[in-house]
Amino acid sequence: MSDAGLYGSVYEQLRTYADRLDHALIALRNPQGEIAQEARLEIVGLLREITNEDSTNPATRLVTAILKQRLPAVAGQGLTLCRSLAHALEQRPPTSADLDQLEQVALALDKECSSTLARIKGMR
Repeated sequence: MSDAGLYGSVYEQLRTYADRLDHALIALRNPQGEIAQEARLEIVGLLREITNEDSTNPATRLVTAILKQRLPAVAGQGLTLCRSLAHALEQRPPTSADLDQLEQVALALDKECSSTLARIKGMR
């Protein structure tokens, strides 16, 4: 596989996770309780998936590795942030601090997507 093909695959997998999180974050702010609750459960599931150390899913492991690298610089907590957010959101609706932290996770994924896309464009 060429470098462009490899980066394209990485980008596609990252974008899938980033889009799932972005859509759930938007729905989480929906004033309709049922929609917000479904979004909260989606985010909890996504965060649990990312922090599952036993996962054998290559896409999940890729996202986990990227967040391990990017989140300490952003939030100072790495994957511990994802675990604590998942636990909190299982118990209650998000606080404004939770939403800010979720935005930091989403931003870390978006930045990696942008970086990967720039690598692809640089190869053409």
